Parts: sequence; structure tokens; C-alpha cells
Amino acid sequence: MRNYLLAFLVALVGCSSAESPQNDYFWLDPNVQEKVQNSSEELLIPRPLLELTNGSTVSNCEQYFRHEGGVAESAANYAARSHYLICDALKLAETWPPKSGGKLLDQDLSLCSSLNLASFKHSLRPRMETENATLTQLFGAEAVDGVNTCAVQGEERNFVLNAVLLVKEPEKPKKMWVWVIDEILDATYRSYEAVWFVFDESKSMWIATQ
Repeated sequence: MRNYLLAFLVALVGCSSAESPQNDYFWLDPNVQEKVQNSSEELLIPRPLLELTNGSTVSNCEQYFRHEGGVAESAANYAARSHYLICDALKLAETWPPKSGGKLLDQDLSLCSSLNLASFKHSLRPRMETENATLTQLFGAEAVDGVNTCAVQGEERNFVLNAVLLVKEPEKPKKMWVWVIDEILDATYRSYEAVWFVFDESKSMWIATQ
């Protein structure tokens, strides 16, 4: 385990010291960036037990990285998944290491009005009537813009889009890594996923790539 931890930290430090003048990126969530900067601590923090499709279980980020296989489908796993989103962020930091200076999304990139809900799976799909549905279209003023977030929260539902990482590469569309928190509070449905989106200039919308 020590060898794996050392290798991970060396890779992260190496990425931090390398210059990437052709790529511009921003960690948008300061809380996530702080945890990524403290990667050695985050790797070994105990987390709820997560069962994988290959039958193994993991309980921290270090174990999560070493095991292959998807997450087994169960109510307990769906709830535990939220604690492992930061592990995925640590992995991304090998390519886009944390740096000083944050960023707010431009108004025309608002998650409430510019993120296409039809492009990925979630519990709101039965309510959608158009191919370019957004949270603002579905919920109006109930969809609240935050700092790089959009949330619809009430007694029955908690649906949050949290933009974590924005990447701008030469001659490529902007892409953004978003945590999607999807909870139906008066039922057992829970989903916590990290989704990549690209910005479609022709539609002025964020479109999921998966």
C-alpha cells in the first residue's frame, strides 16, 4: 500500500510541476480543490463500504483505485457512491493538478439554463417534453443558481448539479466535469454520479458525453 501511495503522490507532484501552456483548466469547487491538494490524506480516509461487480469491496480511495470493476447495483452502494466522487477527482488531478486561482462560470454557461438534461440519465427524464430541457425550463424559479452550481431542493426532491472542473483545450470544445446529485426524498432512489459535458456552441448548451 505504501508503494502505491508513494507512486500516486509522485505522479501528482510531477503533474503539478509540469507546464501545460496549451491547456487551460480550472477547479471550480474550492472544497474539492482543497481535498485534492491534500491527496495523501484523502486517499486513506475510511469511507462507507462499497461493493464492486467483481465481488470485492473497498473502503477508501486507495483501495478504490486498485480494484477493477464497476459498482454493484444496490441501495447501499448508491448511497455510498457519493463518498467516492472525491476519489475520482483525485484521479483527474493527475492530469489537471490543482493550481491557485479559481473561476466562476460565465453567465452564458449557467448550469440552470444551459445544461441539457436530455443528454444523460437521471430521475427527471419522465418530466421532460423537449430535447433541450434544462432545470430552468422544468422548474422555473425553483432552479436556483449558486456558485458554479444549480439546485432544485424541496421536501420531495434534491437535485444538484455541481461543476467541479472546467477544461479548455486547443481547437476543442470546452468540457466540464459535473457531480450530479439526484435524490427522491420520499422514496429510496439515490444516485451520485460524475459526468463529463462538452459545450455545443451551435446550441449554446452543455451536452453529456456519456
